[in-house]
Amino acid sequence: MDKNKLELTVKTSPEVANATYKPIPEKEIEEQALSRPTSLIKVKASPQVDGADEKMLPADEEVIPEVVIFNNDGKSPQNGDTKMDFEDPKPAFVGLTKEELMLYADDPFWVRLRLFLFLAFWFLWVAMLVGAVLIIYAAPKCDPPPPRTWYQQGPLTQLPADTKPENLKLDDNIRGAIVQWNADAYEPLENNPQGLALIATATKYGADVIVQVEPAISNVWFEKSEKSDPEFDNYYIWRNGNMQTTDSSVSPPNNWVSPNNVSSWKYSDTRREYYYAPFNKPHLNFRNKVVIEQFSKVIEKFFALANVKGISLRNAAFLLVDSAFQNEEVNSNLDPDLTLTQYGFFKHSKTENLPQLGSLLQQWKDVIKNKTRTGLLMVAEDLSKVESYKVNGTLVVDMPLQSHIFSKANISVNETATSLNYTFNINAIEWPLWEAKTSAVPKDVLDIITYLLPGAPLINRTDVPAPVLLKIRHSPSIMRGICGVYSLSNNTILAFLRVTPGSPGILVAVNPTDSTQIANFPEEIPLLTNLQDVTVRYYSHSYNETTFKDVGAKRGASAVPVTGKSAIVLEYVPKKEE
Repeated sequence: MDKNKLELTVKTSPEVANATYKPIPEKEIEEQALSRPTSLIKVKASPQVDGADEKMLPADEEVIPEVVIFNNDGKSPQNGDTKMDFEDPKPAFVGLTKEELMLYADDPFWVRLRLFLFLAFWFLWVAMLVGAVLIIYAAPKCDPPPPRTWYQQGPLTQLPADTKPENLKLDDNIRGAIVQWNADAYEPLENNPQGLALIATATKYGADVIVQVEPAISNVWFEKSEKSDPEFDNYYIWRNGNMQTTDSSVSPPNNWVSPNNVSSWKYSDTRREYYYAPFNKPHLNFRNKVVIEQFSKVIEKFFALANVKGISLRNAAFLLVDSAFQNEEVNSNLDPDLTLTQYGFFKHSKTENLPQLGSLLQQWKDVIKNKTRTGLLMVAEDLSKVESYKVNGTLVVDMPLQSHIFSKANISVNETATSLNYTFNINAIEWPLWEAKTSAVPKDVLDIITYLLPGAPLINRTDVPAPVLLKIRHSPSIMRGICGVYSLSNNTILAFLRVTPGSPGILVAVNPTDSTQIANFPEEIPLLTNLQDVTVRYYSHSYNETTFKDVGAKRGASAVPVTGKSAIVLEYVPKKEE
Protein backbone atom coordinates (compact mmCIF):
# COMPACT_ATOMS: atom_id res chain seq x y z
CA MET A 1 0.00 0.00 0.00
CA ASP A 2 1.14 3.51 -0.83
CA LYS A 3 2.35 5.18 2.35
CA ASN A 4 0.98 8.56 1.24
CA LYS A 5 -2.60 7.27 0.76
CA LEU A 6 -5.44 7.28 3.36
CA GLU A 7 -7.86 4.28 3.53
CA LEU A 8 -11.55 5.09 4.23
CA THR A 9 -14.44 2.78 5.24
CA VAL A 10 -17.94 4.32 4.93
CA LYS A 11 -21.08 2.81 6.63
CA THR A 12 -24.26 4.21 5.20
CA SER A 13 -25.98 0.87 4.78
CA PRO A 14 -25.56 -2.77 5.85
CA GLU A 15 -23.02 -3.08 3.05
CA VAL A 16 -19.50 -1.73 3.61
CA ALA A 17 -17.76 0.25 0.88
CA ASN A 18 -14.04 0.91 0.85
CA ALA A 19 -12.54 4.01 -0.77
CA THR A 20 -9.10 5.56 -1.00
CA TYR A 21 -8.14 9.11 -1.77
CA LYS A 22 -5.14 11.34 -1.85
CA PRO A 23 -4.35 13.61 1.06
CA ILE A 24 -6.07 16.99 0.85
CA PRO A 25 -4.53 20.09 2.32
CA GLU A 26 -5.82 20.87 5.76
CA LYS A 27 -6.87 24.34 4.76
CA GLU A 28 -9.19 23.09 2.05
CA ILE A 29 -10.79 20.59 4.46
CA GLU A 30 -11.59 23.37 6.90
CA GLU A 31 -13.11 25.54 4.20
CA GLN A 32 -15.32 22.68 2.97
CA ALA A 33 -16.49 21.93 6.50
CA LEU A 34 -17.40 25.55 7.12
CA SER A 35 -19.41 25.61 3.94
CA ARG A 36 -21.65 22.82 5.37
CA PRO A 37 -23.24 24.29 8.54
CA THR A 38 -25.93 21.57 8.73
CA SER A 39 -23.47 18.74 9.18
CA LEU A 40 -21.28 17.70 12.03
CA ILE A 41 -18.26 15.50 11.49
CA LYS A 42 -16.87 13.78 14.50
CA VAL A 43 -13.46 12.26 14.01
CA LYS A 44 -12.04 9.65 16.33
CA ALA A 45 -8.50 8.60 15.91
CA SER A 46 -6.18 6.46 17.84
CA PRO A 47 -4.22 8.40 20.39
CA GLN A 48 -1.14 6.71 19.05
CA VAL A 49 -1.41 8.50 15.67
CA ASP A 50 1.05 11.33 15.54
CA GLY A 51 -0.43 14.76 14.89
CA ALA A 52 -4.07 13.57 14.79
CA ASP A 53 -6.38 16.29 16.12
CA GLU A 54 -10.13 16.35 16.57
CA LYS A 55 -11.82 19.31 15.08
CA MET A 56 -15.45 20.17 15.72
CA LEU A 57 -17.63 22.44 13.67
CA PRO A 58 -20.18 24.63 15.35
CA ALA A 59 -23.44 22.80 16.20
CA ASP A 60 -25.78 24.97 14.20
CA GLU A 61 -28.30 22.09 13.87
CA GLU A 62 -29.42 19.48 16.47
CA VAL A 63 -29.96 16.74 13.91
CA ILE A 64 -26.76 14.91 12.98
CA PRO A 65 -27.20 13.33 9.57
CA GLU A 66 -23.89 11.49 9.48
CA VAL A 67 -21.19 10.28 11.78
CA VAL A 68 -17.72 9.68 10.50
CA ILE A 69 -15.51 7.55 12.71
CA PHE A 70 -11.84 7.19 12.12
CA ASN A 71 -10.59 3.99 13.60
CA ASN A 72 -7.50 1.94 13.06
CA ASP A 73 -9.25 -1.19 14.43
CA GLY A 74 -6.87 -1.44 17.31
CA LYS A 75 -3.82 -1.73 15.03
CA SER A 76 -0.79 0.44 15.34
CA PRO A 77 -0.68 3.25 12.74
CA GLN A 78 1.23 2.60 9.62
CA ASN A 79 2.59 5.73 7.99
CA GLY A 80 -0.60 7.76 8.59
CA ASP A 81 -2.99 5.16 7.15
CA THR A 82 -6.33 4.80 9.01
CA LYS A 83 -9.99 3.62 8.62
CA MET A 84 -13.05 5.82 8.55
CA ASP A 85 -16.62 4.42 9.22
CA PHE A 86 -19.79 6.30 8.32
CA GLU A 87 -23.05 5.44 10.18
CA ASP A 88 -26.62 6.72 9.83
CA PRO A 89 -27.90 7.89 13.24
CA LYS A 90 -31.44 6.88 14.42
CA PRO A 91 -33.76 9.85 14.68
CA ALA A 92 -34.92 10.50 18.27
CA PHE A 93 -38.70 10.80 18.98
CA VAL A 94 -39.70 14.18 20.30
CA GLY A 95 -43.33 14.58 21.58
CA LEU A 96 -45.44 17.68 21.79
CA THR A 97 -44.54 20.21 24.40
CA LYS A 98 -46.96 21.31 27.12
CA GLU A 99 -47.62 24.56 25.30
CA GLU A 100 -48.45 22.66 22.11
CA LEU A 101 -50.78 20.30 23.97
CA MET A 102 -52.61 23.17 25.63
CA LEU A 103 -53.58 24.43 22.23
CA TYR A 104 -55.91 21.38 21.94
CA ALA A 105 -57.23 21.39 25.52
CA ASP A 106 -60.22 23.58 24.76
CA ASP A 107 -60.82 22.34 21.25
CA PRO A 108 -64.54 21.26 21.02
CA PHE A 109 -63.70 18.01 19.20
CA TRP A 110 -61.17 16.88 21.80
CA VAL A 111 -63.42 18.01 24.65
CA ARG A 112 -66.27 15.86 23.31
CA LEU A 113 -63.93 12.93 22.65
CA ARG A 114 -62.56 13.05 26.21
CA LEU A 115 -66.08 13.23 27.64
CA PHE A 116 -67.22 10.33 25.48
CA LEU A 117 -64.28 8.14 26.53
CA PHE A 118 -64.83 9.05 30.19
CA LEU A 119 -68.52 8.12 30.07
CA ALA A 120 -67.83 4.99 28.01
CA PHE A 121 -65.28 3.77 30.54
CA TRP A 122 -67.66 4.11 33.51
CA PHE A 123 -70.59 2.69 31.56
CA LEU A 124 -68.60 -0.40 30.62
CA TRP A 125 -67.31 -0.73 34.18
CA VAL A 126 -70.83 -0.57 35.64
CA ALA A 127 -72.12 -2.97 32.94
CA MET A 128 -69.43 -5.52 33.81
CA LEU A 129 -70.26 -5.19 37.50
CA VAL A 130 -73.99 -5.68 36.88
CA GLY A 131 -73.24 -8.58 34.53
CA ALA A 132 -71.10 -10.30 37.15
CA VAL A 133 -73.87 -9.93 39.73
CA LEU A 134 -76.46 -11.32 37.30
CA ILE A 135 -74.23 -14.28 36.42
CA ILE A 136 -73.80 -15.10 40.10
CA TYR A 137 -77.53 -14.74 40.70
CA ALA A 138 -78.57 -16.79 37.66
CA ALA A 139 -75.95 -19.52 38.07
CA PRO A 140 -77.39 -22.93 39.09
CA LYS A 141 -77.23 -23.35 42.84
CA CYS A 142 -76.60 -26.50 44.83
CA ASP A 143 -80.01 -26.71 46.41
CA PRO A 144 -80.18 -28.48 49.75
CA PRO A 145 -81.96 -31.82 49.56
CA PRO A 146 -85.69 -31.51 50.17
CA PRO A 147 -86.79 -32.47 53.67
CA ARG A 148 -88.26 -35.88 54.24
CA THR A 149 -92.03 -36.04 53.89
CA TRP A 150 -94.24 -36.68 56.90
CA TYR A 151 -94.61 -40.36 56.09
CA GLN A 152 -90.86 -40.77 55.49
CA GLN A 153 -90.12 -39.22 58.85
CA GLY A 154 -92.50 -41.64 60.58
CA PRO A 155 -93.13 -43.57 62.62
CA LEU A 156 -96.35 -44.99 61.19
CA THR A 157 -98.89 -47.27 62.81
CA GLN A 158 -101.61 -49.53 61.47
CA LEU A 159 -105.23 -49.53 62.67
CA PRO A 160 -107.08 -52.79 61.97
CA ALA A 161 -110.67 -52.50 60.79
CA ASP A 162 -112.01 -53.87 64.07
CA THR A 163 -110.28 -51.17 66.15
CA LYS A 164 -112.84 -49.41 68.31
CA PRO A 165 -112.56 -45.67 67.74
CA GLU A 166 -113.56 -44.85 71.33
CA ASN A 167 -110.61 -46.86 72.67
CA LEU A 168 -108.04 -45.48 70.25
CA LYS A 169 -105.17 -43.40 71.59
CA LEU A 170 -102.10 -42.43 69.61
CA ASP A 171 -98.83 -40.93 70.75
CA ASP A 172 -98.13 -37.42 69.46
CA ASN A 173 -94.93 -38.62 67.74
CA ILE A 174 -96.82 -40.99 65.43
CA ARG A 175 -96.95 -39.17 62.11
CA GLY A 176 -99.31 -41.39 60.15
CA ALA A 177 -102.00 -44.04 60.63
CA ILE A 178 -102.84 -46.74 58.07
CA VAL A 179 -106.58 -47.38 58.42
CA GLN A 180 -107.75 -50.73 57.04
CA TRP A 181 -110.94 -50.34 55.01
CA ASN A 182 -112.47 -53.80 54.90
CA ALA A 183 -115.76 -52.78 53.33
CA ASP A 184 -116.30 -52.82 49.57
CA ALA A 185 -114.39 -49.77 48.39
CA TYR A 186 -116.80 -49.23 45.46
CA GLU A 187 -119.82 -48.84 47.73
CA PRO A 188 -120.73 -45.49 49.32
CA LEU A 189 -118.42 -44.61 52.22
CA GLU A 190 -121.42 -44.16 54.49
CA ASN A 191 -121.89 -47.93 54.40
CA ASN A 192 -118.81 -48.25 56.66
CA PRO A 193 -119.40 -45.93 59.64
CA GLN A 194 -116.71 -47.58 61.75
CA GLY A 195 -114.10 -46.93 59.09
CA LEU A 196 -115.11 -43.26 58.92
CA ALA A 197 -114.94 -43.04 62.72
CA LEU A 198 -111.42 -44.50 62.73
CA ILE A 199 -110.29 -41.89 60.20
CA ALA A 200 -111.82 -39.09 62.27
CA THR A 201 -110.25 -40.35 65.50
CA ALA A 202 -106.78 -40.66 63.98
CA THR A 203 -107.18 -37.14 62.65
CA LYS A 204 -108.00 -35.92 66.16
CA TYR A 205 -104.57 -37.08 67.33
CA GLY A 206 -102.86 -35.19 64.55
CA ALA A 207 -101.93 -38.24 62.45
CA ASP A 208 -102.25 -38.16 58.68
CA VAL A 209 -104.33 -41.03 57.36
CA ILE A 210 -103.47 -43.64 54.73
CA VAL A 211 -106.52 -45.67 53.70
CA GLN A 212 -105.79 -49.34 52.94
CA VAL A 213 -108.28 -50.77 50.44
CA GLU A 214 -108.80 -53.84 48.26
CA PRO A 215 -109.06 -52.59 44.65
CA ALA A 216 -109.69 -55.92 42.91
CA ILE A 217 -112.68 -57.28 44.85
CA SER A 218 -116.19 -55.93 44.58
CA ASN A 219 -119.73 -57.24 44.22
CA VAL A 220 -121.20 -53.94 43.08
CA TRP A 221 -121.51 -54.88 39.39
CA PHE A 222 -121.26 -58.65 39.60
CA GLU A 223 -124.96 -59.46 39.22
CA LYS A 224 -125.26 -57.37 36.07
CA SER A 225 -122.08 -58.86 34.64
CA GLU A 226 -123.28 -62.38 35.47
CA LYS A 227 -126.41 -61.68 33.46
CA SER A 228 -124.26 -60.55 30.53
CA ASP A 229 -125.37 -56.94 30.70
CA PRO A 230 -123.47 -55.37 27.75
CA GLU A 231 -122.31 -52.43 29.87
CA PHE A 232 -120.85 -54.61 32.63
CA ASP A 233 -120.11 -57.82 30.73
CA ASN A 234 -116.34 -57.27 30.84
CA TYR A 235 -116.12 -55.86 34.38
CA TYR A 236 -114.98 -59.28 35.67
CA ILE A 237 -112.84 -62.08 34.26
CA TRP A 238 -115.02 -64.76 32.63
CA ARG A 239 -113.89 -67.94 30.88
CA ASN A 240 -115.50 -71.08 29.49
CA GLY A 241 -114.63 -74.32 31.23
CA ASN A 242 -112.87 -77.31 29.72
CA MET A 243 -115.16 -80.14 28.66
CA GLN A 244 -113.99 -83.53 29.93
CA THR A 245 -114.11 -86.29 27.34
CA THR A 246 -114.63 -89.07 29.87
CA ASP A 247 -117.79 -87.95 31.62
CA SER A 248 -118.74 -84.77 29.69
CA SER A 249 -118.20 -82.69 32.83
CA VAL A 250 -116.73 -79.20 32.81
CA SER A 251 -113.48 -78.29 34.60
CA PRO A 252 -111.86 -74.89 35.30
CA PRO A 253 -110.21 -73.13 32.35
CA ASN A 254 -106.66 -73.76 33.64
CA ASN A 255 -104.63 -74.87 36.65
CA TRP A 256 -104.56 -71.58 38.53
CA VAL A 257 -104.58 -72.14 42.29
CA SER A 258 -105.31 -69.52 44.95
CA PRO A 259 -103.30 -68.94 48.16
CA ASN A 260 -106.11 -70.87 49.90
CA ASN A 261 -104.98 -74.04 48.07
CA VAL A 262 -108.14 -74.24 45.97
CA SER A 263 -108.86 -73.44 42.36
CA SER A 264 -108.92 -69.71 41.57
CA TRP A 265 -112.03 -70.24 39.40
CA LYS A 266 -115.66 -70.28 40.51
CA TYR A 267 -118.51 -71.53 38.38
CA SER A 268 -121.62 -69.42 37.68
CA ASP A 269 -124.77 -71.42 37.02
CA THR A 270 -126.43 -68.25 35.74
CA ARG A 271 -123.88 -67.42 33.08
CA ARG A 272 -122.59 -71.00 32.73
CA GLU A 273 -119.01 -69.77 32.79
CA TYR A 274 -116.18 -69.61 35.27
CA TYR A 275 -115.21 -66.31 36.87
CA TYR A 276 -111.82 -65.59 38.38
CA ALA A 277 -111.95 -65.41 42.21
CA PRO A 278 -108.55 -66.05 43.83
CA PHE A 279 -109.88 -64.92 47.23
CA ASN A 280 -113.32 -66.53 46.87
CA LYS A 281 -114.81 -63.26 45.67
CA PRO A 282 -115.28 -61.94 42.11
CA HIS A 283 -112.10 -60.32 40.84
CA LEU A 284 -112.39 -57.16 38.73
CA ASN A 285 -110.87 -57.06 35.25
CA PHE A 286 -108.21 -54.31 35.19
CA ARG A 287 -107.51 -54.85 31.53
CA ASN A 288 -110.78 -52.98 31.05
CA LYS A 289 -110.10 -49.24 31.02
CA VAL A 290 -113.54 -48.52 32.43
CA VAL A 291 -112.78 -50.60 35.52
CA ILE A 292 -109.47 -48.77 35.98
CA GLU A 293 -111.41 -45.51 35.88
CA GLN A 294 -113.85 -46.83 38.48
CA PHE A 295 -111.05 -47.26 41.01
CA SER A 296 -109.72 -43.79 40.15
CA LYS A 297 -113.11 -42.50 41.30
CA VAL A 298 -112.73 -44.47 44.54
CA ILE A 299 -109.41 -42.73 45.18
CA GLU A 300 -110.95 -39.33 44.61
CA LYS A 301 -113.80 -40.25 46.95
CA PHE A 302 -111.43 -41.10 49.81
CA PHE A 303 -109.35 -37.99 49.33
CA ALA A 304 -112.47 -35.93 49.76
CA LEU A 305 -112.36 -36.94 53.43
CA ALA A 306 -110.48 -34.77 55.90
CA ASN A 307 -106.82 -35.63 56.50
CA VAL A 308 -106.61 -38.59 54.08
CA LYS A 309 -103.16 -38.26 52.52
CA GLY A 310 -102.47 -41.60 50.88
CA ILE A 311 -103.76 -44.94 49.57
CA SER A 312 -102.42 -48.40 50.35
CA LEU A 313 -103.40 -51.35 48.12
CA ARG A 314 -104.04 -54.85 49.42
CA ASN A 315 -103.17 -57.83 47.21
CA ALA A 316 -101.70 -55.59 44.53
CA ALA A 317 -99.67 -58.49 43.14
CA PHE A 318 -102.93 -60.16 41.94
CA LEU A 319 -104.38 -57.17 40.08
CA LEU A 320 -103.49 -58.43 36.60
CA VAL A 321 -103.52 -61.94 35.12
CA ASP A 322 -102.20 -63.41 31.90
CA SER A 323 -104.43 -62.32 29.02
CA ALA A 324 -103.82 -65.65 27.25
CA PHE A 325 -104.85 -67.62 30.38
CA GLN A 326 -101.97 -70.06 30.08
CA ASN A 327 -101.36 -72.72 32.70
CA GLU A 328 -98.96 -72.00 35.53
CA GLU A 329 -95.55 -73.68 35.41
CA VAL A 330 -94.47 -76.09 38.10
CA ASN A 331 -92.17 -74.67 40.77
CA SER A 332 -88.58 -75.79 40.18
CA ASN A 333 -87.94 -75.92 43.94
CA LEU A 334 -90.87 -78.21 44.44
CA ASP A 335 -91.47 -79.69 47.86
CA PRO A 336 -92.13 -83.42 47.32
CA ASP A 337 -95.08 -83.27 49.71
CA LEU A 338 -96.96 -80.71 47.60
CA THR A 339 -99.75 -81.65 45.19
CA LEU A 340 -101.38 -80.11 42.12
CA THR A 341 -104.05 -78.46 44.24
CA GLN A 342 -101.61 -76.60 46.50
CA TYR A 343 -100.41 -73.05 46.02
CA GLY A 344 -96.70 -73.81 46.44
CA PHE A 345 -96.75 -76.35 43.60
CA PHE A 346 -96.64 -73.59 40.94
CA LYS A 347 -94.54 -70.52 40.07
CA HIS A 348 -97.55 -68.17 39.68
CA SER A 349 -95.95 -66.17 36.90
CA LYS A 350 -99.32 -65.96 35.11
CA THR A 351 -101.35 -64.58 37.99
CA GLU A 352 -99.00 -62.50 40.14
CA ASN A 353 -96.63 -59.55 39.62
CA LEU A 354 -97.12 -59.29 35.88
CA PRO A 355 -94.78 -56.84 34.05
CA GLN A 356 -97.68 -54.47 33.23
CA LEU A 357 -98.45 -53.95 36.91
CA GLY A 358 -96.24 -50.86 37.24
CA SER A 359 -98.05 -49.05 34.41
CA LEU A 360 -101.43 -49.77 36.02
CA LEU A 361 -100.30 -48.42 39.38
CA GLN A 362 -98.80 -45.36 37.72
CA GLN A 363 -102.24 -44.31 36.47
CA TRP A 364 -103.60 -44.32 40.01
CA LYS A 365 -100.51 -42.60 41.37
CA ASP A 366 -101.14 -39.75 38.92
CA VAL A 367 -104.68 -39.42 40.27
CA ILE A 368 -103.31 -39.22 43.83
CA LYS A 369 -100.78 -36.56 42.80
CA ASN A 370 -103.64 -34.44 41.56
CA LYS A 371 -105.14 -34.58 45.05
CA THR A 372 -102.05 -34.21 47.20
CA ARG A 373 -98.51 -32.99 46.61
CA THR A 374 -96.83 -36.12 47.96
CA GLY A 375 -98.88 -38.54 45.83
CA LEU A 376 -98.53 -41.32 48.41
CA LEU A 377 -99.30 -44.76 46.96
CA MET A 378 -98.31 -47.79 49.02
CA VAL A 379 -98.70 -51.56 48.83
CA ALA A 380 -99.80 -53.51 51.90
CA GLU A 381 -97.58 -56.58 51.35
CA ASP A 382 -93.87 -57.16 50.76
CA LEU A 383 -92.86 -56.81 47.13
CA SER A 384 -91.82 -60.29 46.02
CA LYS A 385 -90.83 -59.02 42.56
CA VAL A 386 -89.73 -55.42 42.72
CA GLU A 387 -89.21 -54.97 38.96
CA SER A 388 -92.94 -55.38 38.32
CA TYR A 389 -93.61 -52.23 40.34
CA LYS A 390 -91.29 -50.02 38.29
CA VAL A 391 -91.89 -47.79 35.29
CA ASN A 392 -88.80 -46.85 33.29
CA GLY A 393 -86.65 -48.10 36.14
CA THR A 394 -88.39 -45.98 38.77
CA LEU A 395 -90.32 -47.58 41.60
CA VAL A 396 -93.97 -46.48 41.45
CA VAL A 397 -94.96 -47.37 45.02
CA ASP A 398 -93.74 -45.44 48.05
CA MET A 399 -92.06 -47.03 51.08
CA PRO A 400 -92.40 -50.71 50.13
CA LEU A 401 -93.03 -52.87 53.17
CA GLN A 402 -90.09 -54.96 54.43
CA SER A 403 -91.53 -57.34 57.00
CA HIS A 404 -89.64 -60.52 56.13
CA ILE A 405 -86.18 -59.47 57.34
CA PHE A 406 -86.95 -59.13 61.06
CA SER A 407 -89.81 -61.59 61.35
CA LYS A 408 -88.00 -64.92 61.75
CA ALA A 409 -87.68 -66.86 64.97
CA ASN A 410 -83.96 -66.07 65.10
CA ILE A 411 -81.65 -63.48 63.58
CA SER A 412 -78.75 -64.78 61.51
CA VAL A 413 -76.26 -61.91 61.34
CA ASN A 414 -74.80 -62.89 57.98
CA GLU A 415 -78.20 -63.60 56.41
CA THR A 416 -79.68 -60.37 57.77
CA ALA A 417 -76.75 -58.27 56.52
CA THR A 418 -77.09 -59.90 53.08
CA SER A 419 -80.84 -59.22 52.99
CA LEU A 420 -80.38 -55.57 53.95
CA ASN A 421 -77.69 -55.02 51.34
CA TYR A 422 -79.91 -56.72 48.75
CA THR A 423 -82.80 -54.41 49.64
CA PHE A 424 -80.71 -51.23 49.32
CA ASN A 425 -78.31 -52.13 46.53
CA ILE A 426 -80.03 -54.71 44.31
CA ASN A 427 -83.70 -53.82 44.65
CA ALA A 428 -82.71 -50.14 45.03
CA ILE A 429 -85.38 -49.52 47.67
CA GLU A 430 -84.19 -46.25 49.15
CA TRP A 431 -86.72 -45.74 51.96
CA PRO A 432 -88.75 -48.83 52.94
CA LEU A 433 -91.32 -49.33 55.68
CA TRP A 434 -89.88 -51.62 58.37
CA GLU A 435 -92.08 -54.03 60.27
CA ALA A 436 -90.31 -56.19 62.89
CA LYS A 437 -92.13 -59.12 64.48
CA THR A 438 -89.33 -61.40 65.64
CA SER A 439 -88.88 -62.36 69.27
CA ALA A 440 -85.20 -63.16 68.79
CA VAL A 441 -84.20 -59.89 70.49
CA PRO A 442 -86.04 -57.46 72.81
CA LYS A 443 -88.42 -54.96 71.25
CA ASP A 444 -86.29 -51.92 72.10
CA VAL A 445 -83.42 -53.53 70.17
CA LEU A 446 -85.71 -53.87 67.14
CA ASP A 447 -86.71 -50.22 67.59
CA ILE A 448 -83.06 -49.14 67.42
CA ILE A 449 -82.64 -51.07 64.18
CA THR A 450 -85.84 -49.95 62.43
CA TYR A 451 -85.64 -46.32 63.61
CA LEU A 452 -82.05 -45.82 62.44
CA LEU A 453 -81.95 -47.78 59.18
CA PRO A 454 -82.96 -45.89 56.01
CA GLY A 455 -86.76 -45.97 56.03
CA ALA A 456 -89.58 -45.54 58.53
CA PRO A 457 -90.71 -47.92 61.28
CA LEU A 458 -94.21 -49.41 61.42
CA ILE A 459 -95.02 -49.65 65.14
CA ASN A 460 -97.92 -50.79 67.29
CA ARG A 461 -100.53 -48.14 67.95
CA THR A 462 -99.89 -48.44 71.70
CA ASP A 463 -96.14 -47.84 71.40
CA VAL A 464 -94.52 -44.68 72.78
CA PRO A 465 -91.31 -43.85 70.88
CA ALA A 466 -88.25 -43.13 73.05
CA PRO A 467 -87.47 -39.37 72.90
CA VAL A 468 -83.69 -39.90 72.68
CA LEU A 469 -84.10 -42.39 69.85
CA LEU A 470 -86.39 -39.98 68.00
CA LYS A 471 -83.83 -37.20 68.39
CA ILE A 472 -81.11 -39.37 66.88
CA ARG A 473 -83.48 -40.42 64.11
CA HIS A 474 -84.09 -36.83 63.05
CA SER A 475 -80.37 -36.05 62.77
CA PRO A 476 -79.02 -35.33 59.24
CA SER A 477 -77.00 -38.54 59.10
CA ILE A 478 -80.14 -40.65 59.63
CA MET A 479 -82.49 -38.60 57.46
CA ARG A 480 -80.04 -38.09 54.58
CA GLY A 481 -76.96 -40.21 55.19
CA ILE A 482 -75.67 -43.20 53.29
CA CYS A 483 -75.90 -46.63 54.88
CA GLY A 484 -73.37 -49.44 55.10
CA VAL A 485 -74.30 -52.81 56.62
CA TYR A 486 -71.68 -55.22 57.95
CA SER A 487 -71.34 -58.57 59.68
CA LEU A 488 -68.64 -58.37 62.38
CA SER A 489 -66.86 -60.57 64.88
CA ASN A 490 -67.31 -63.82 63.01
CA ASN A 491 -70.96 -63.15 62.20
CA THR A 492 -71.95 -62.41 65.78
CA ILE A 493 -72.55 -58.64 65.50
CA LEU A 494 -74.78 -56.87 62.99
CA ALA A 495 -73.45 -53.34 62.45
CA PHE A 496 -74.49 -50.47 60.21
CA LEU A 497 -73.33 -46.90 59.87
CA ARG A 498 -75.13 -43.76 58.71
CA VAL A 499 -73.17 -40.69 57.66
CA THR A 500 -73.61 -37.55 55.60
CA PRO A 501 -71.10 -34.74 54.87
CA GLY A 502 -70.94 -32.06 57.55
CA SER A 503 -72.54 -34.12 60.33
CA PRO A 504 -71.32 -36.70 62.84
CA GLY A 505 -71.73 -40.29 61.75
CA ILE A 506 -73.98 -42.76 63.56
CA LEU A 507 -72.77 -46.30 64.21
CA VAL A 508 -75.11 -49.06 65.43
CA ALA A 509 -74.04 -52.48 66.73
CA VAL A 510 -76.54 -55.27 67.47
CA ASN A 511 -75.69 -58.57 69.13
CA PRO A 512 -78.43 -61.23 68.68
CA THR A 513 -76.36 -63.93 70.41
CA ASP A 514 -76.52 -64.80 74.10
CA SER A 515 -72.97 -63.78 75.05
CA THR A 516 -71.02 -60.52 74.95
CA GLN A 517 -69.09 -59.90 71.76
CA ILE A 518 -66.29 -57.41 71.01
CA ALA A 519 -66.51 -55.18 67.93
CA ASN A 520 -63.34 -53.79 66.33
CA PHE A 521 -64.77 -51.18 63.98
CA PRO A 522 -61.51 -49.80 62.46
CA GLU A 523 -60.33 -53.29 61.59
CA GLU A 524 -63.55 -54.72 60.13
CA ILE A 525 -65.22 -51.71 58.48
CA PRO A 526 -63.18 -50.21 55.60
CA LEU A 527 -64.76 -46.76 55.95
CA LEU A 528 -63.62 -46.55 59.57
CA THR A 529 -59.98 -47.61 59.15
CA ASN A 530 -58.63 -44.45 60.80
CA LEU A 531 -61.30 -44.22 63.48
CA GLN A 532 -59.79 -43.72 66.94
CA ASP A 533 -62.73 -43.21 69.27
CA VAL A 534 -66.52 -43.13 69.41
CA THR A 535 -69.06 -41.34 71.60
CA VAL A 536 -71.84 -43.24 73.36
CA ARG A 537 -75.27 -41.91 72.36
CA TYR A 538 -77.86 -44.58 73.26
CA TYR A 539 -78.25 -48.27 74.13
CA SER A 540 -80.99 -50.81 74.77
CA HIS A 541 -82.22 -51.78 78.24
CA SER A 542 -80.39 -55.12 78.08
CA TYR A 543 -77.00 -53.49 77.50
CA ASN A 544 -74.96 -53.81 80.73
CA GLU A 545 -71.34 -53.00 79.90
CA THR A 546 -70.66 -50.30 82.50
CA THR A 547 -67.62 -48.88 80.71
CA PHE A 548 -69.84 -47.85 77.75
CA LYS A 549 -72.95 -46.75 79.64
CA ASP A 550 -71.91 -43.12 80.12
CA VAL A 551 -73.86 -41.24 77.45
CA GLY A 552 -71.64 -38.58 75.92
CA ALA A 553 -68.38 -40.29 76.95
CA LYS A 554 -65.68 -41.05 74.41
CA ARG A 555 -64.35 -44.59 74.19
CA GLY A 556 -61.91 -46.47 72.00
CA ALA A 557 -63.34 -47.71 68.71
CA SER A 558 -61.21 -50.85 68.44
CA ALA A 559 -62.72 -52.76 71.37
CA VAL A 560 -66.43 -52.04 71.84
CA PRO A 561 -68.23 -54.67 73.95
CA VAL A 562 -71.81 -55.50 72.92
CA THR A 563 -73.87 -57.43 75.44
CA GLY A 564 -75.90 -60.41 74.28
CA LYS A 565 -79.41 -59.57 72.97
CA SER A 566 -78.64 -55.85 73.05
CA ALA A 567 -77.77 -52.90 70.86
CA ILE A 568 -75.67 -49.76 71.25
CA VAL A 569 -75.71 -46.50 69.28
CA LEU A 570 -72.41 -44.64 68.87
CA GLU A 571 -71.42 -41.35 67.28
CA TYR A 572 -68.16 -40.68 65.46
CA VAL A 573 -66.43 -37.91 63.53
CA PRO A 574 -65.89 -38.96 59.89
CA LYS A 575 -62.38 -38.58 58.51
CA LYS A 576 -61.77 -36.58 55.33
CA GLU A 577 -60.95 -39.65 53.30
CA GLU A 578 -64.43 -41.02 53.95
